[in-house]
Amino acid sequence: MGVARYGWDDIFGYQEIKARAKLLAKQEVDVLIIGETGTGKKLFAEAIHNSSTRNFKPFITVDLPSIPNHLFESELFGHKKGSFTDAREDKIGLIESASTGTIFLDEIGDLSLECQTKLLRLLEEKTIRRIGENFERNVDVRILMATNRNLRDDVSSGKFRADLLFRINKYVLEIPPLRKRAQDFREIAEGVWGRIIKMSTLSDNSSRFKSERLNNFREEEIALLWDYDWPGNIRQLEALLSRVFFYWRESNFKKHRFFLIEEELDNEKIMSNHSEFRRKSDPFEEMTKGRLSFWEVVHKRYLKHEISRDELKDIIIKGLEKSGWSFKRLLTLFNIKKADYKKFLNFLQGQGIKLMDLRQM
Repeated sequence: MGVARYGWDDIFGYQEIKARAKLLAKQEVDVLIIGETGTGKKLFAEAIHNSSTRNFKPFITVDLPSIPNHLFESELFGHKKGSFTDAREDKIGLIESASTGTIFLDEIGDLSLECQTKLLRLLEEKTIRRIGENFERNVDVRILMATNRNLRDDVSSGKFRADLLFRINKYVLEIPPLRKRAQDFREIAEGVWGRIIKMSTLSDNSSRFKSERLNNFREEEIALLWDYDWPGNIRQLEALLSRVFFYWRESNFKKHRFFLIEEELDNEKIMSNHSEFRRKSDPFEEMTKGRLSFWEVVHKRYLKHEISRDELKDIIIKGLEKSGWSFKRLLTLFNIKKADYKKFLNFLQGQGIKLMDLRQM
């Protein structure tokens, strides 16, 4: 059974956002949480569950992009034994597993249109039908959803159903990025820092962690941290401060914390610039001119949600066109080993993409 670990005390700052979330938590309504990567969408979802009337019931998290399209219905709704080749026994889906509790559907913006249709039915009717069954099952489950995408733009481009957006857009909790939290940045930074110290204290009984001075940042340190735009938001801030504390502790707190922060920020800026270059570069050119493999360039970024399903399909089509629609030459073009051809096909099939169908487009 899934468990929500966090509550309101684990969310630092964002007082007006938390006040709105607390109101929504007490209502039996589905909620859409919008925010950039790393803003704490799952944290808010867990806190909403834990302060609702369902707080002692299951909390199930589903990373939707990680579920291949052809398994979506089985994973969420379940199936009956014998309903398809691999259905060797009855299976309860994730929706039923969250019965009487909450299910958190993360990154709904990455769902295919076909899967969006099935999600809409669930939201509207709160019923499911296992694959292979001919009757509906009522489900008592609260649905929380999250996305880092602009769904209105996706509707305009045909990537997201307008009727689904209208359905989920009723109760929205928008979490602003860290770079827009000037009013409570200190509270957020010191809250994160305090949590890092607390976790270190639990694993090390040394009295050296008990000094109150460890919890406070000086003005110049806050100014230094605030001067960065934090593209990865609180998740990135916590990772950076964890490194700062590690190196500070390893020096027995003899190193100047300001310079450790400055050093880690410089490293972060270098990495961010490199990542930004990678995002803007053309994956097709990296494979064909840079001699990097499909797995290094496309597959890895797709799993990180840096490449959408439509972009993936465009890359495959472009490769097929350049290779004269020869699957053998496509492998060479994408630097895929012959032994990995089946793996390549299985991956595409999992995303609802068939090479033969692409030729008709």
